[in-house]
Amino acid sequence: MVEVDSDREPPLGFSSHLMRGMRFRLNLLEPDDSLATVEGWNTATEGLEAWGEVPDEVSSIRVDATDRGPIYLVEAADGSWIAEVQPWGGPNLRPRSRIAPDGSNIPCGGFQHDEVDLILLRRGNTASTDAKSVLIDHLQRNDLKSAKTLIFRCGVNLGDYHTAAEEEWTNPPDQKRWNERFGEIEQRLKTAALWRAPFTRGAPATLSLGDVRFSMFSEDEAGKMTIRIGPSRLAHGLLETNLDLPAIRDLASLLHDLSRLHWHSETELEIIHLRSALIQGWSSSAPKKWCSKRSFSAHTGGVVIWEYEQALLDVVEAVSHQSGRPEPAVSIIEKVPLLQKSLFNSRILSSGYLMSAMFSLASFFDWIRLADQGGIDFPTLPLGFLTIALFLRHRYQSAAPPAEEPIH
Repeated sequence: MVEVDSDREPPLGFSSHLMRGMRFRLNLLEPDDSLATVEGWNTATEGLEAWGEVPDEVSSIRVDATDRGPIYLVEAADGSWIAEVQPWGGPNLRPRSRIAPDGSNIPCGGFQHDEVDLILLRRGNTASTDAKSVLIDHLQRNDLKSAKTLIFRCGVNLGDYHTAAEEEWTNPPDQKRWNERFGEIEQRLKTAALWRAPFTRGAPATLSLGDVRFSMFSEDEAGKMTIRIGPSRLAHGLLETNLDLPAIRDLASLLHDLSRLHWHSETELEIIHLRSALIQGWSSSAPKKWCSKRSFSAHTGGVVIWEYEQALLDVVEAVSHQSGRPEPAVSIIEKVPLLQKSLFNSRILSSGYLMSAMFSLASFFDWIRLADQGGIDFPTLPLGFLTIALFLRHRYQSAAPPAEEPIH
């Protein structure tokens, strides 16, 4: 991507940049060096709209760089603060922070520009070890029991958030726009895989987190697992969207992060056991109707199509800065056509099931009529068609890979 002229008017203390490539564009509001000074901070924040708690009488500032934007460590008269700048924006975190489980690490304030959170603020706290670091250690030592326990607890914590999200707000699945999103990503990447799904009612749109990783989870002082809600990944800026997405996408995001860690740790542990622990943990605390077999089934999208989306987003970020082949994302995308072929062929089984069920019902009424006339005693034909229907239904359902089994 190269920089071109930007006509966006930046706030004080920031500069506007527009990056363009053959397939993507990225709008950035980059903080100037002056923001790391007390005078520059005060000047910049005075021109922004404040919400929640903000630092009072800033005395010193130190800046660190992360892959999600710069972080400013602010010392003020009312304590230590962490300020996270979102150069490419992100979803509105205030409603998500409001419903987060008790003890979650959430922004307590911030500064907005054009009604978008530009700076997120949270009180400085003592450093804690995140679940990613601990999980990597378990994987490298091939400690299956400890790894499953940790993964299960992270899944439970994520499910607790989704239970609160269900009570806060849900909408029916937006099948048309979700499939259009897949089409847009696939078109920009010119991928050979083209996937559309008839999304089930068991996966309604809600206040999803969008990108969930094990680095977001940690234990508090009481030993309770907590989640950290913060800035979005780079892909959000490269593919701007305001779509409301389902909770199962958050689970797919965490499952994909598990695949990343498993792939790069080169552990001897089988990933199917780790995925099973995460799914069981999430299902134990998330809304029950969101955890049904139909919600997980690949025939109706399920968790696997959202893992495919996460893999596409990994490739989007890799293409934007030419960082090479991201794994296991590329391996997942390469396996999708084979999975699609299997799912397509299984539609024949579904059609056979429906036809057999109809024949069973019709022959059952004929049997009732003949039985009334004393012409037949045992419903052989209806039971025969019913047996065939149930067999074909079972084969159809088993044609979709179980959620515990990765496709890479």
